[in-house]
Amino acid sequence: MARKTPWNVVLIADAQADDFNPVAPVLGLLSDAGTLPELWSDGPAGLRRLADGAADLVVVDLDTPSLCGMDAMIQIARLAARLPVILLAGETGLERRMWAMGAGAVGLATKPVDGRALFRFIDKLLNTN
Repeated sequence: MARKTPWNVVLIADAQADDFNPVAPVLGLLSDAGTLPELWSDGPAGLRRLADGAADLVVVDLDTPSLCGMDAMIQIARLAARLPVILLAGETGLERRMWAMGAGAVGLATKPVDGRALFRFIDKLLNTN
């Protein structure tokens, strides 16, 4: 388990989707680790939340109905250029992985994602920065 750290992690995902269920435990794990997780199911509102600079990391589900992947990365780059971004997607073939890394994401996970593995990745990423 991670050391107690007041990270501020923003998760933008469709909380009503079936493939969200494995991600839901990440919110609890982050809270238990002393993190301040936020869940936004409205993509544009979640992206606007990044403008205040308080977030340490954002996890973006590219399959959120109110969000387009490329637009999301452009907005994040404009609002918070140094913010680490982890993308979640239903399909993560080689072309999409190349696009994600080229767009500046630090990771791309295929859904349904293993919530504990995602938490470990976030923990490692934020504890080494």
